Amino acid sequence: MIPYDFLQSEDELERLVVHLARGGSQRLAVDVEGENNLHSYGIHVALIQLFDGSQGWVVDARAIRNRSLLKALLEESTWLKVWFDAANDLLSFQHALDIRPGPLLDVAIAARLLQKPGGLHALTRQGGSASAKDRFQKSNWLRRPLSRAMLDYAISDVLQLLDLADELMAEVAARGLMAEFQARNLEQQTAERSWDPLANFTRIPGYNALRGPPRRFAKVLWYAREYYGRQHDIPPGNVASRQELRALVDRGAHDASGISKFLNENRKKNRVDPMDFALDLEAAEKAVDAEDGEARIERGPRSQGRR
Repeated sequence: MIPYDFLQSEDELERLVVHLARGGSQRLAVDVEGENNLHSYGIHVALIQLFDGSQGWVVDARAIRNRSLLKALLEESTWLKVWFDAANDLLSFQHALDIRPGPLLDVAIAARLLQKPGGLHALTRQGGSASAKDRFQKSNWLRRPLSRAMLDYAISDVLQLLDLADELMAEVAARGLMAEFQARNLEQQTAERSWDPLANFTRIPGYNALRGPPRRFAKVLWYAREYYGRQHDIPPGNVASRQELRALVDRGAHDASGISKFLNENRKKNRVDPMDFALDLEAAEKAVDAEDGEARIERGPRSQGRR
């Protein structure tokens, strides 16, 4: 294992930025561990892993309140940030921290252009069982303290990334694909990313086939689930699964007590509080009514056909 430091304070991060700038760093391998509605509500950046070719660092992003330090590291610096499949991480940075990392080199774009199958572990021929990898990926990276095993896993994904970048970019150049890579890579870096969980109500099973009041109520339920999850810091899926939302639509249970009774029937944890859910349901009703009203205004009256 290549040595790495675990940075847990703003002073440590500030010293790292100065160290990289004075050392004339040209590029850094970067990876992120975070949270996306698995253990808590919403999108969060928990750790930032870095490797310059000889030394590694794991930055506890939760301990850094001064975002200007993170901007100095990832957005305002000149060193190339070498990533693998950066899209989700870039969304996390934009949404959670208002940071747009760059300049960027996304190695996964090169792998796709070269039609190389598999993810980072397959391309770097890393060992380890799939079950162990899955266990770490499902870990709660927001919880502190973090175990040494979790930190070792986190840093492992950046330790071979620079070598992989050299290998794939040489092949991209040799096959005359550099212009296409640069275009796709720039698009990846500059894309505006947003996260709007309320917009995903169409993911309720069979939503597109619904009509009239059931269709509207499905949207209301989705909004209420999001409001409740955000208020209680619970992943929305733990408030109600998409299948449960559809079952509630089919049952026609419109009151909070009936809804919470159905959801709590076989639960020992993540039980839904009827009084809190009633407030969220009311807020959802108002939000959907307001949106539907705006949609009607935007469309305007139907034009009359020619006579």
